[in-house]
Amino acid sequence: MNTPGHQRRDLTREILELIDLRQTFTDIHIEQDRPVMINAPRGWLAVGDEPVLYDEIVSTLASIEPDWEALLQHGAIDRPFVLTRCRLRCNIYRTNGGRRLVISLRRLPLEPLPLDKLGLPAYVRSMIDGAKGLVLVSGPTGSGKTTTIASLLDHINRTRNSHIITIEEPIEYEIEGRSSIVSQRQVPIDTPSFPAGLREALRQRPDVIMVGEVRDPETAETALQAGESGHLVLATMHTASAIGTITRLLSYFPTEQRERYASALANCLIGVICQCLVPTQDGEKFVLASELLFNNNQQISAMLTDPAKLPYLAEFMKRKEDNMSRMLNDHLFSLVSKDRCLPRDALRVAYNRLELHEMLQTLAPH
Repeated sequence: MNTPGHQRRDLTREILELIDLRQTFTDIHIEQDRPVMINAPRGWLAVGDEPVLYDEIVSTLASIEPDWEALLQHGAIDRPFVLTRCRLRCNIYRTNGGRRLVISLRRLPLEPLPLDKLGLPAYVRSMIDGAKGLVLVSGPTGSGKTTTIASLLDHINRTRNSHIITIEEPIEYEIEGRSSIVSQRQVPIDTPSFPAGLREALRQRPDVIMVGEVRDPETAETALQAGESGHLVLATMHTASAIGTITRLLSYFPTEQRERYASALANCLIGVICQCLVPTQDGEKFVLASELLFNNNQQISAMLTDPAKLPYLAEFMKRKEDNMSRMLNDHLFSLVSKDRCLPRDALRVAYNRLELHEMLQTLAPH
């Protein structure tokens, strides 16, 4: 409770002020009895040293979800929270045996970023120019997958006359229909689950389907079927590499059926964008680093068809004759050599650190 003479703070106003500072950060962490924290490019920073008191956090909770107390008894709550200049993805939960309340906020702009502002090569646009197939966007939590998917969908929405159906939990970017019809469906409000939403979508005459996350065999199978049957399917996965994304997708299927699904994947996969965010050299902003796999020739298709050959994909991606696919380390090396980020930050996000370390040894010391 507030101590006598303590003026209750307005957390919603503080959140707005943080956003107005134009400081680069991805998340805000508001925890009862602790100072507000933001996740800046080089890690978590406290905003002031005043702890947030119980009744201060409660008034903000009520504006996000009036029924928060009853809902928290069944577990964490996911909600969008729309402020004047941004949308926040909120996750509300309890810790310390129910004694502390926490609000975790992910910051999203109101409008998707233009495709050319993402930091991906311009030729990535060719992934969504085709009418059918599967595009996978992967990366760890907080790597900007949602932003990339939203930009790809926004580009389709502005340049193509199509019906776009999204299945999300929760809806993050609200995409206003422009040249396309856009139907955004939220799990579990508009549809009970990702697999159900995907099955239903196939009967709703879509041209483009976006699946918030592939995390079970049924979603994986239906996404492959949709990609093979004349739809453009965009989906995200929590994996650290392009090959890891394909391996994870195939791992959802029983071993004896894996070859059949690998063949389906080789037929419909357009490509994989695997990404992470690296602090810029001054630590003030983020730069996007990406690994790209384009299924654009017979050799890649042949390797996808045979799961035993997947490990050889990396060698092929390193060759310069395929100038569209690239390994994450090649991009990280390029960013360091152009002074866009520091070697230590590049090494921190690399999944093959030893190789990157050896590559960086070839650079002249700064």
